[in-house]
Amino acid sequence: MSNTEVCIIGAGPFGLSISAHLSALGTDHLIVGRPMDTYRSRVPEGMLMKSEPYASTIASPDGSYDVAAYCKASGLEYVDRLGPLTLERFLDYADWYTKQLVHDVREVTVTKVTPISEGFRVEFSDMAPVIARQVVVATGVLPYFHLPSELAGLSPELVRHTCQVHELEEFRGRRVVVLGAGQSSLETAALLHEAGADVQVIARTKALAWNPPNPEHVSALGRILVTQLCEGWRCVFWNSPSAFRRLPKGYRITKAKHVLGPAGSWWLKDRVDGVVDVLVDHGVREAVEEKDGVRLTLDGPVQSTVTADHVIAGTGFRVDLARLPFLPADLRSAVRTLNGHPVVSRAGETSVPGLYFTGAPTVLSIGPSARFIAGTHTLSAVLAKTVARRARAARTDSTFQARGPARAAAPEAVVHR
Repeated sequence: MSNTEVCIIGAGPFGLSISAHLSALGTDHLIVGRPMDTYRSRVPEGMLMKSEPYASTIASPDGSYDVAAYCKASGLEYVDRLGPLTLERFLDYADWYTKQLVHDVREVTVTKVTPISEGFRVEFSDMAPVIARQVVVATGVLPYFHLPSELAGLSPELVRHTCQVHELEEFRGRRVVVLGAGQSSLETAALLHEAGADVQVIARTKALAWNPPNPEHVSALGRILVTQLCEGWRCVFWNSPSAFRRLPKGYRITKAKHVLGPAGSWWLKDRVDGVVDVLVDHGVREAVEEKDGVRLTLDGPVQSTVTADHVIAGTGFRVDLARLPFLPADLRSAVRTLNGHPVVSRAGETSVPGLYFTGAPTVLSIGPSARFIAGTHTLSAVLAKTVARRARAARTDSTFQARGPARAAAPEAVVHR
């Protein structure tokens, strides 16, 4: 059986960033998963990145592998801010980043992680097991998509979450109800309308909220307040895990969910406001499958019903470790949680030594940045250094020698070229 110091489960922005940092530190590791799968196949075609181009950068060891560097290397025009990055451009950037900094991503599926004396036994559906001293869970939000109980029993042909919508042509000429008032709901609605669907947005909020555009010109002081998360004084605080961790638990639970959302991007407003039918201050009370679609009974100022061929729910994500099938019940029960989220250290380590989480599941410990690519800048380097330090300390253990399939990247692998 092969051994490795670290197994990274997931090859999205966090997994790729941590792999790049570990390679720079010369730490033997294995990264598994399909690179950028959520962005590649689980979001609507034609989507734009909500973050500014500079904030769509995946953290790299020396900071030089950003979107601007990719555009320069590829001979492409680049605008730093005040305009969204296309999904296609972002994925091309991510592929370039991966080619430069991440080595030998194994596109295999993890089936079980079992604690053992040497660390963890990691099993796969399509590869021999490995023993890893440390494990990093970087699976993103996809496992945690949430459908309200009113919709959960309906056929998946009629009801889907926004993360299950990719190709839009099938909705042309169809009546589609989109639930929710966040970016995913509003952009999905706009794209469906532009693809020829008859769309209605239904939201519980009293009115849709739209993020204001960032200022066109930034002063010298203002540049200090520009973070990967957002711009302004409040962003400096919300982008600081050390500051966020000092807040009371209840306040963290509230702010982790509501900072920077739910709201639509400023550049999306003209594609929805006055263009797409929107019904606010209404929620779904009951959903019934009918011969030709779905009938929704709505609660609001006046109870009403609407019918649709399809319902798409932009109803967010609810972290629940039971949704990770590779974590057995005894391991899950050993992980301390808060409101369903794993409680982690500043480096992302759980109460189970050697088991780390990244991304949205860590939002109550790391802060709002964990929900975005910005989180790679607040967590990846800290996590990688902690993992590498543990690995160096353990190298005197002669019973644990790395012998493939993972290997440490050569230091020169992270030199800009």
